[in-house]
Amino acid sequence: MAGLSLKHIYKVYPGRTTAKKHPVKTIINKIKKKEEQKPAVEKRSGNFVAVKDFNMEIEDGEFIVFVGPSGCGKSTTIRMIAGLEDISSGELLIDGVLVNDVAPKDRDIAMVFQSYALYPHMTAQQNIEFALKLRKLPVEKKDKEGNPILAIDKKKIKELKEKIKAVEYDLEDAEDGEDAEYKQILTARKAALENDLKYYSETPVQAYSYKHMSKADIAAKVQWAAKILGIEELLDNKPAEMSGGQRQRIALGRAMVRGPKVFLLDEPLSNLDAKLRASMRLEIVKLHKELKTTFIYVTHDQVEAMTMGTRIVVMKLGVVQQIDTPTNLYDFPDNKFVAGFIGTPQMNFFDVSIKKYGTKLKITFANGQTVGYDLAKLRGIKEEYLDGESHEVTLGVRGEHIKVESTKVAGCIDSTLVVKEVLGNTTQLFIKLTEDGPDYIICVSERTGYESGDKIYITLKEQNIHLFDKETELSIMNREYGNN
Repeated sequence: MAGLSLKHIYKVYPGRTTAKKHPVKTIINKIKKKEEQKPAVEKRSGNFVAVKDFNMEIEDGEFIVFVGPSGCGKSTTIRMIAGLEDISSGELLIDGVLVNDVAPKDRDIAMVFQSYALYPHMTAQQNIEFALKLRKLPVEKKDKEGNPILAIDKKKIKELKEKIKAVEYDLEDAEDGEDAEYKQILTARKAALENDLKYYSETPVQAYSYKHMSKADIAAKVQWAAKILGIEELLDNKPAEMSGGQRQRIALGRAMVRGPKVFLLDEPLSNLDAKLRASMRLEIVKLHKELKTTFIYVTHDQVEAMTMGTRIVVMKLGVVQQIDTPTNLYDFPDNKFVAGFIGTPQMNFFDVSIKKYGTKLKITFANGQTVGYDLAKLRGIKEEYLDGESHEVTLGVRGEHIKVESTKVAGCIDSTLVVKEVLGNTTQLFIKLTEDGPDYIICVSERTGYESGDKIYITLKEQNIHLFDKETELSIMNREYGNN
């Protein structure tokens, strides 16, 4: 079990120079039989920043979920934690120990992949115990008097020299101007590696010998994991004889037996059907409570994130948008992206203008209707938006926080029903405020007799209204209710 600290983590993939010849000019030159061809046109793709300035403290035993759309950097981050990707800049600490240059096998981390990655010719038991059979445990070397033996770590020195060469290569390849920030990151990275190289070249460290685990210890580990996961009867089966959920349990068991400090799970349920995903979510949460160790889980499914995580990291384009508990993300999103990404169905967004008028906030919608909301019942709004002038903002409200009125009442908004979806326990109504405007969704628990084209009167629950700046898309409200 361990806590993690990620400080100013960057992952930059350097651009590469590619030579391309113009096909028409090449043909003309061949026809003219010119001896000297024109030089190829060199083009360079820019550096790609996959993760930018990631900062987070993860407590021992937490269940952290990274969530976001494809390409947001969540899998890259978890791969940097595992050591499968080099960290371009920043510090990664596990239990207070810097592990930037520690090999993946030495980080005491177990990873479960989306594709299970089971050996098809091995039984479940052989798959689970395979890594344990290969694994060697370090044993401190001691002299005859029992004192620790110290020596220069030549293996570590070799690894550091290889890493320095790789950074030097990227530095040579990086151009000035647009690559200035990347070159600065690389220069700092090289300096840190050179400091480590100097230390290990001059300082003797504890020497170790390595021994395999005994067969009895391996068998006990496998039986322990199989009992927790409920797969004891599957140990003699091969992967082809198992369902997707059973294979995923085998993959989890293989990670468990290592007794890692941290579990990393990279979209492990993506290949399962909807019903099995729901049951496996429950199994993984139970496993976390049983093992009481740190879990870091990557998914693009916000339902998984909301139901599993003690805290959720929402990412977009390599940048952390918000880190918070599931309920806080749902109730108090920091920006429009988080508000729209968390919650099913997605939050409704209205382009409106707001203006303070006495103790009311007048909100004008796209169909021209103006509704006054009691400022005392709204969450606190930034003062610059309550100066008595009109401000263009985005109003967000979830479908379950919109009420359908049977008749036209004070404060209601006129709308037209476009589509009705009956889901059994709930009904979803898709409405429009204007004929050419966007669709909005209302969630009601009861069945309704409305049909497409019907006029519907709606009211918004004041305490559940969100307001976002039109340009920055940041929330302009705090978490306390009431305005002066």
